[in-house]
Amino acid sequence: MNSFNPSKLGRSKLNYAVVAALLGLSINSAQAQESDQEIEEVVAVGQRLKGSAGAVLQERQNQAFVADIMGADQISRTGDGDAAAALRRVTGLTLVDGKFIYVRGLGERYSSTQLNGMYVPSPDPTRSVVPLDLFPSDIIESLSVQKSFSPDMPAHFGGGNVNIRTKSIPSDFLFKIDVGTSYDTSNSETGYFYEGGDDDWMGRDDGTRALPQEFIDAFAADGIEGNLDTTLEQRQALMSSLDWNIGPTEKDVPLGMDFSVALGDRFESDLGTFGVLAAVSYENEWEVSQEQNGTNLGSLGCEDKCFAQYYDGTSTEQSVRWSGTLNLGYEFNSNHKVELTNIALHDMRDRVRDRNFYDANESEEGTRELRRVDVVYEEREMFSSQLKGTHNFIEYNNLFVDWYAGTSRANRDAPGMVDAIFQKNYSDGVFESEQLQDVSATNLSREFQTLHDKVDTWGWNMGMPFYGDGYELELKAGGDFSEKSRDASNTRFGITHRGIADEFSYGSRLDEIFADDNINNDDFYTSATGSGIFDDRTADGDSYTAANKLDAYYFMADYFLDNTWRFTGGVRWEDFAQVSVPFKAHSNEFDATTDEITEVAIKDDDFFPSLAVTYIMDEEMQFRLNLSETTIRPDMRDVSSSYYVDPLTEFLVRGSPSLQSSKLKNIDFRFEWYMQSGNNFSVALFHKDIENPIEMVELAGVGGAAPQLLTANAESGELTGIELDFLSDFSFIDSSLANIFVSGNLTLSDSSVNLGIDDSDGVDSLFEQQLKDALEADSVSNIVTNNERRLVGHSEWVTNLQMGYDSDDGFHSTSLVYNVFGPRIIVPGTRGNEDAEEQSFHSLDLVYSYFPNFSSKVKFKVENILGQDKEIEQEGLSLWKKEEGTKFSIAYSYEF
Repeated sequence: MNSFNPSKLGRSKLNYAVVAALLGLSINSAQAQESDQEIEEVVAVGQRLKGSAGAVLQERQNQAFVADIMGADQISRTGDGDAAAALRRVTGLTLVDGKFIYVRGLGERYSSTQLNGMYVPSPDPTRSVVPLDLFPSDIIESLSVQKSFSPDMPAHFGGGNVNIRTKSIPSDFLFKIDVGTSYDTSNSETGYFYEGGDDDWMGRDDGTRALPQEFIDAFAADGIEGNLDTTLEQRQALMSSLDWNIGPTEKDVPLGMDFSVALGDRFESDLGTFGVLAAVSYENEWEVSQEQNGTNLGSLGCEDKCFAQYYDGTSTEQSVRWSGTLNLGYEFNSNHKVELTNIALHDMRDRVRDRNFYDANESEEGTRELRRVDVVYEEREMFSSQLKGTHNFIEYNNLFVDWYAGTSRANRDAPGMVDAIFQKNYSDGVFESEQLQDVSATNLSREFQTLHDKVDTWGWNMGMPFYGDGYELELKAGGDFSEKSRDASNTRFGITHRGIADEFSYGSRLDEIFADDNINNDDFYTSATGSGIFDDRTADGDSYTAANKLDAYYFMADYFLDNTWRFTGGVRWEDFAQVSVPFKAHSNEFDATTDEITEVAIKDDDFFPSLAVTYIMDEEMQFRLNLSETTIRPDMRDVSSSYYVDPLTEFLVRGSPSLQSSKLKNIDFRFEWYMQSGNNFSVALFHKDIENPIEMVELAGVGGAAPQLLTANAESGELTGIELDFLSDFSFIDSSLANIFVSGNLTLSDSSVNLGIDDSDGVDSLFEQQLKDALEADSVSNIVTNNERRLVGHSEWVTNLQMGYDSDDGFHSTSLVYNVFGPRIIVPGTRGNEDAEEQSFHSLDLVYSYFPNFSSKVKFKVENILGQDKEIEQEGLSLWKKEEGTKFSIAYSYEF
């Protein structure tokens, strides 16, 4: 809470209406025939204070620290379906893998995410922050991105803090229904499907894909290969317990569909005001795309440079998302407010890929060609309950006290991952047969992953304002506390091709090769007892448990002098502890000694100062300067030497047990101009010095193995840039053009990182030691191509543009929205190879809304009008490429 609200920064009701109109609210112009209609529409602007365009603009202006805020109205206007897609419209933010936000070019680990100001867990084992595509836009009131650190924010702060603020109690009765459908041009091609479970439409597996109990029992006993007494019948029972109804089968793709329902009201009584808001939403979509992947860049199989392994084929993905919210609120005398927020989010992704596979060691065009089929099914979900209160005690000199407590659970279940390689046999260039790859060392892979994250968080703050001649002062103190735990497991095993009799390995479908008649046929196995059919590939450390605890206290002062100068600052103290414990495969025994666990544990406490100075030139213009020190701590997975698969590049990623926290020094300067008509302009400069930045480096794979990425500490890094942001209508040309506007932003920046590789000094830097430990090597000077380069994930430029139009009668609204980012490093180059960079993606969307009356709306959206492909390029080759279609969607909503 902040009591400061200077009158000079206030905006008139007319200005609110103008700003709201510019940003997409359907407000009739002054030419409306009936004045009572104008009054009704202006009242509607205030239904959602935090989400309304005017309130968002004023909040940004009154912030003591540099921040950008996007309200529900702006999100609705761009038609973005989730928090991740919406945030890419914010100045200096880019979207990676459709889930993670990079703020000012810093990777997702350099940002923190909160839900209504509280910590939340992550269901993603490959990232340190919660994937933002998990939050549908239907539940979002506003998105706040604070780019300069304040003491009441987590000190784990680099690029910024993203606070997702969900919709609260409505100001009046609300009953809204929304239904829609969509079609993607890429879905004109047939996709690949398999049977799955009966509950797939709900985004849940009914147990069809789960690790069978027979395997759980076998792992707990003598293992899946058993002992010398294990019989063929026992191994057949294991094989039969697995789901083999996979295929896949080629068929047409259905249309996508979605719907949502919201119901809420506010009730006045002698005891105070009570409120309730309940909402549910559901979405089911499919996407067919052509994908290309390359691994192990070198000269094997070519004269210059090429990938030793290359994939090219069709990916079919179904996604099911549903959410539910239930919010309860109580308010007394406008000075005491308590609110309970309950959120349930669920997301399912089911992907089947059927791709041609070139392997320089095994493929022979026209004689022996390869095909790879893989299935990935995962469910992600989060449940959160948050209770918070706000209390103003006017009788005690306007003392205020705020408090909160919340508990959140995040789960990820990825059962039944399948990966198989087929071999096509040709004679004189004529196709003859297909079989499982005829290489003795090849396995059909099955994988089962689970992850459970839990976060309990609570906190408080209190403060009091003081007033004097020409000044206002507010003192504020608070505490933030959180406890987080994680349990993760990964069970991997293979069905060896050498364990299957040659005549049974023929076929092009898994459900045919592994049919019940084959599995239960003794001749299916090369061994009389079936010995050697299974290959347990679960490694020590694939299962682990981890926890961290944070205790923080802060003190802040906000001093306002002569309605001209504002000084806001303070200090935050954090006590942080984290430990990660790996387990031996298929056991509850630690895969580390007590000393080893202690060695990788992180425990630190430190003070983090922050100062913000604002100079208010007049009612329209102001200057800001922010100085701060922050930290970025390793995630639970970053200190583990076990591997996980990066979902974008499919590289293996491992951490460094000796990984250390990064220290940052931040400088921000911004000029802001808020014009009377609601138009605005800002320009910001920022600079960051980073000690021990956490980066990634590639470790070349061996043979056909997937390449590896190591998480390690570079020696130093820095980031410098400029941001410009503007919104303007066209009334400066003619007053009749006031209902046409253009808004946009541009970020230009440069970064550098020094890894610290120097064999000549005879002393190992932290990075050199971590790299040597991972490679078990004596020298690493020839491993990394560039000792100095840009930061991983940094784009040197990012641009957003939006052109909007609102008709005079308020019945029509149109926006043309454009987003593009500069190339960014995804995988740093090694052994002389260039860095692998994700190429610029030009996104152009059109959104049109029609309002037949005050209660209903029809929205039509066209996404990716340019139809550009997404691509990661290295040495002029496609490390990863995905064809993106143009998506058409239409939705109808009615509010009773």
